[in-house]
Amino acid sequence: MLIPLLHAGGISCRYFRGSLALSLLAILLPFVVSAKQFTVPPMPLSPYADTEIATNIVFNNHRSDVKELELKFVLECSSSNCIQVAFGNDSNADGVLSRRETDAIYGWRNGRYFAEDVMSGTRYEHLINAEGDNNSQTFTINLRTTKDYLPKSFSAHVDSYAIFTNLSNSLPAWLYRPKWNLMRITRRGAGIPNEWFSCDIDYAHFYMIVR
Repeated sequence: MLIPLLHAGGISCRYFRGSLALSLLAILLPFVVSAKQFTVPPMPLSPYADTEIATNIVFNNHRSDVKELELKFVLECSSSNCIQVAFGNDSNADGVLSRRETDAIYGWRNGRYFAEDVMSGTRYEHLINAEGDNNSQTFTINLRTTKDYLPKSFSAHVDSYAIFTNLSNSLPAWLYRPKWNLMRITRRGAGIPNEWFSCDIDYAHFYMIVR
C-alpha cells in the first residue's frame, strides 16, 4: 500500500510501502496554507499636519511557527518622507500596536534606512548617498528562524547592496520573536506618497501520513 507524504506545499513525490492490508481512506484537504503575503493598500489622506497615517495588521494570529519573514519596501528616497513597519505583541488586544508593545521597527526615515531595537533604544542606520536622493530604491529584509523559531539568518539589502551586515553576523534576539502577532505600517512626509510595502510570511511546513 502506498503512503503519500503530505506537506505544506502539496503531495510529495516520495512514497512509502505499508505492511498492513487496510482500505485506503481518501482524505481531501480543501487547502493547505504555508505562506501569506500582505500588501498594504494605498493609505487614505492623513488628518494631521505632518501627513502621518498608520494601519495595523494581524499577521500571525494563533501561530508562532514562522519559518521565514521577508519585508520589501519600494520607495522614492525623499529625506522628508518616512515609511516603516513595527512588530510586537498586542498585549491588551485592542488591535493597535502601541510603542510600549513594540519590539522592532524596520524602514526608511530622515534620509536613512534603519533597524531599531525598541526595548533597548538601539537604532542601526544606513545613510544613502546624496545623489541617490529622490531615486526609487528597493529595501529588502529577509529573516529565517531555527526549529525553535529564533533568528537563524538575517540579511538586508538596498537594491543589490548589502547593509546591516553587523546584524547578520550577531543575530540578536530582537530581530524576530515568536510572540509577535501584530504589525503597524506608518508613512508620513511632505513628498508624494509613492511608497509601497509587502510582507511575505512562510510558516513551518508540516507533514501528515495518510494510510
